[in-house]
Amino acid sequence: MRNIYLIIAKQIIEEAGRIIKEARATNTFGFSFKNDNTPITNIDRQVQQYITKRLQDSFEIQVMGEEYENNVDISKPYWAVDPIDGTWAFITHENTSAINLSLIDGDEVILGIVFNPFTDEFYHTEKESEAYIGMLKLPLRDNEHVTVVNFKPEREHPIVNSLNQLFKEEKIKKLVSIGGSITYSICMVAKGAFSNYIAHFADYSSAWDLSAAVLVLRNSGGFVTDLEGNDINPVSHKGYIVASANEKVKDEFLAMIKVLSE
Repeated sequence: MRNIYLIIAKQIIEEAGRIIKEARATNTFGFSFKNDNTPITNIDRQVQQYITKRLQDSFEIQVMGEEYENNVDISKPYWAVDPIDGTWAFITHENTSAINLSLIDGDEVILGIVFNPFTDEFYHTEKESEAYIGMLKLPLRDNEHVTVVNFKPEREHPIVNSLNQLFKEEKIKKLVSIGGSITYSICMVAKGAFSNYIAHFADYSSAWDLSAAVLVLRNSGGFVTDLEGNDINPVSHKGYIVASANEKVKDEFLAMIKVLSE
């Protein structure tokens, strides 16, 4: 927590989390649909405005956010914000939404925060540093083999059938789909709750989508790759992502998937 950026960002994100939690507890929010048919609430907008203003008041660094795509010069450092990742989970009163915040310079992620205000899990890390949940170093639990796999269901993709087959063959001990925030699921791998997580991006991800969580997982000793085992670009990626707790379970899981895909 020596980094002044992280100290101030933590204060801002925790306060934003209180706004989100209070809005849901009092059921004082409404929602509509964006052009891409994904939901957005008035709280998404309110929280992004709050985070943006606080960051701009604290630092002379530009801010990019999901709900208001401010034009930024990506040749210079910028903050990337997703005020509520997992909006459907927020709307339906599930506890798997998160706030994403990262500081990006070029293709490098300098700082990453993922905060679930409903479970009070605060994941954070900095470039070339260790990753933490609160004050505890990640991972909290080591995964020596592929055990619990979390996935984002995609009915149009045959990978779901492959996962079900692996579960039937007892190569995966437990197969779950918690839904909600993709970044929260990635951080759950960093924590040790899951050995692996798999999701699919039909279009290129934006800077606020994955960057914070990818840095958290990689700094905890984990990997975020494509199906071929190549490291993904945390700022922009299209296709499958496979989050793995360590190199051993990465290789083990990708080998399982490859056999069934051939």
